[in-house]
Amino acid sequence: NEWNNKTAEITGFTKEDALNKPLVSTFIVPSLRRSVQEVLDRALKGIETSNYELEFETKKKEIRYLLVNATTRRDAEFNIIGVVGVAQDVTESTKNDRAMSAMARELRQLVDTANAPIFGIDVNGEVNEWNDKTAEITGYSRDEAVGYHLVETFIVPSLRQSVQEVLDNALNGTEASNYELEFRTQSDEVRYLLVNATTRRDAEYNIIGVVGVAQDVTEAVKHDRAVAAMANELRQLINNANAPIFGIDIHGNVNEWNDKTAEITGYSKQDAIGAPLVNTFIVQSLRHSVQEIMDSALEGRETSNYELEFQTKTNEVRYLLVNATTRRDVENKIVGVVGVAQDVTEAAQHDRAVAAMAHELRQLVDTANAPIFGIDVDGNVNEWNNKTAEITGFTKEDALNKPLVSTFIVPSLRRSVQEVLDRALKGIETSNYELEFETKKKEIRYLLVNATTRRDAEFNIIGVVGVAQDVTESTKNDRAMSAMARELRQLVDTANAPIFGIDVNGEVNEWNDKTAEITGYSRDEAVGYHLVETFIVPSLRQSVQEVLDNALNGTEASNYELEFRTQSDEVRYLLVNATTRRDAEYNIIGVVGVAQDVTEAVKHDRAVAAMANELRQLINNANAPIFGIDIHGNVNEWNDKTAEITGYSKQDAIGAPLVNTFIVQSLRHSVQEIMDSALEGRETSNYELEFQTKTNEVRYLLVNATTRRDVENKIVGVVGVAQDVTEAAQHDRAVAAMANELRQLVDTANAPIFGIDVHGNVNEWNDKTAEITGFTREEAFDKPLVSTFIVSSLRNSVQTVLDNALHGKETSNYELEFRTKSQEIRYL
Repeated sequence: NEWNNKTAEITGFTKEDALNKPLVSTFIVPSLRRSVQEVLDRALKGIETSNYELEFETKKKEIRYLLVNATTRRDAEFNIIGVVGVAQDVTESTKNDRAMSAMARELRQLVDTANAPIFGIDVNGEVNEWNDKTAEITGYSRDEAVGYHLVETFIVPSLRQSVQEVLDNALNGTEASNYELEFRTQSDEVRYLLVNATTRRDAEYNIIGVVGVAQDVTEAVKHDRAVAAMANELRQLINNANAPIFGIDIHGNVNEWNDKTAEITGYSKQDAIGAPLVNTFIVQSLRHSVQEIMDSALEGRETSNYELEFQTKTNEVRYLLVNATTRRDVENKIVGVVGVAQDVTEAAQHDRAVAAMAHELRQLVDTANAPIFGIDVDGNVNEWNNKTAEITGFTKEDALNKPLVSTFIVPSLRRSVQEVLDRALKGIETSNYELEFETKKKEIRYLLVNATTRRDAEFNIIGVVGVAQDVTESTKNDRAMSAMARELRQLVDTANAPIFGIDVNGEVNEWNDKTAEITGYSRDEAVGYHLVETFIVPSLRQSVQEVLDNALNGTEASNYELEFRTQSDEVRYLLVNATTRRDAEYNIIGVVGVAQDVTEAVKHDRAVAAMANELRQLINNANAPIFGIDIHGNVNEWNDKTAEITGYSKQDAIGAPLVNTFIVQSLRHSVQEIMDSALEGRETSNYELEFQTKTNEVRYLLVNATTRRDVENKIVGVVGVAQDVTEAAQHDRAVAAMANELRQLVDTANAPIFGIDVHGNVNEWNDKTAEITGFTREEAFDKPLVSTFIVSSLRNSVQTVLDNALHGKETSNYELEFRTKSQEIRYL
């Protein structure tokens, strides 16, 4: 019976529409009709109500919120005749209040159920925030944590002071990002959290505490520490390697100089670092060529087996066989050159595995700020923070309202990612799911994602939030490390060199195919058995045990000769490098032996030694005078017969100038010419020499002056094999053969190397092969090896050997007959 203009305006019903209509059933929303009727009934009984919130249904079926004072209406006799409602339209403020309440409830729910740990303290440092994830990680429930001092209760003792400083700073308004925290869990484990410490303020902007939003990076920290231990182990291996390893930066200055390089050159690491490699340490005659090698490596063109002459601190020359490897940083930019060498001055051959040591591990990059993105129930993006934009290259404007999966996920993972999101949209959350994002530049970024269900105030699921870590670099590194581990395992198992290992108890735990092949014992027959007692010949067990014990104490051994007893009771000689094996914490866990089967070489060496001893005895006891000089003309060979004929003992003669001391005056000039010619490689046969004896008699010797060469074919002197024709005695022709044998020294330093492609055509032909066969590299390349260079009778068998090798079945010590350009046969 009352309906003013404002009521008509708000509800859309005119005064005529409303008058005489039942208020409650006509204009009040059904859910409130009963309570409103009660308020009106009380007012009709004189019990008035103030500030009652009423929901009016307008003519357009919208809801308007009115704050009403229900006042009893009375006539002149004070009889109750109705109710008057004086109202305020609080529709907008009510909607805002409800939205704020819903947001507050959603934020509270998001904090409590977030898949990231969130905790907080008050101004006294006591816990007042502790979400479900924090409780899950630490093992302490919210009730067990709230009210306790955060630092003293939950932080490991070693970090309490620094963490307290971070929190004190945040309580003074200085916030901290990406601070690594070590929480002590209820089970006394340590969890590593990456925390953003944010100052908490009240409505008047007063500081009331600190909130920490964290990421559980325990696994990443453990992985990083394991990688650091591996890097430290590699660094120690480089420094302590039994091979010289050195490096330069892009300016050619030394930035790597391991202990072996220091030992060989006499220059300490402090002497070498920062010095120009070529001008400081390379002999003058090779500086230009070595500089070219280094410049090529700095342009990415590497060089293998380049012989380098190092000048030591004592001005001696050391010959190193070097692999010059380009050094690159994690962006694959060239930052220098690493040289892994073999000291071949004394013909020592270092293990090939040293080259692998030169490769550096790349450092894992972990982003400080975490990418956060979200979707609605339709799978469209509705959350996209700055870090996600930075990582993907798509701005927030580019991403919002786009379907996440079909727009940003790589095709191969779309189905599985959609399943993860669909489960999260059903309330089944997923932690640490690896996602591959496709960036705007079509690159792939790997994110480790926690997919958290997002809910509104009524706990209805309204989307999914992903809190991620950019693990692109660590994922690539992990995949490379896994590939490397698989490759190394395959390399160990299929290597053409025997590789075996023991644990700290001396029992076999590594036994590759080659070891099994050589010994006749399979892996199953060897693993778990004591190496020394089972496989080493009795006479060497004590010394071998000492070598292994030393390696188990960190003292490694190189080129130790071992005698293995095979299953068929034969003896195989192995040349072993015993290397200490360590775990990620650098604890010694065993010994690995990388060996070479030198059985044939040992047998050959022993035969050669016997032959050399026999030849030395033949020279000393020969019935022919044999003498020699060095490149300065001084005597360095003087056998018993020469001493007998001349009267000068070996002690008298060694070191004395041959011509001026023992040759008659009249012949010194011509004899000197003969010796000089032989020192230049021009030999002389049957030259008559007049020796002056100690008693000033003259002895006539018919001499063959033969050039003497070292293993590198350098001339090192002259050997004279003579006949004493003073009494016209003619020595046996065998002496000439002996001289020829002495002249022809076996040079094993440079070995012939050749190769074929899968079609059997030559694609490798080194200088020594060219020298041996007479065919140049150009003449040999792309020619079929077997039909061109192998003698007819062996072609079928050689082809079989090569076909087997092309199928992965290698052959050792196979004798090959090469047909040279001059139609001679060379046996390799």
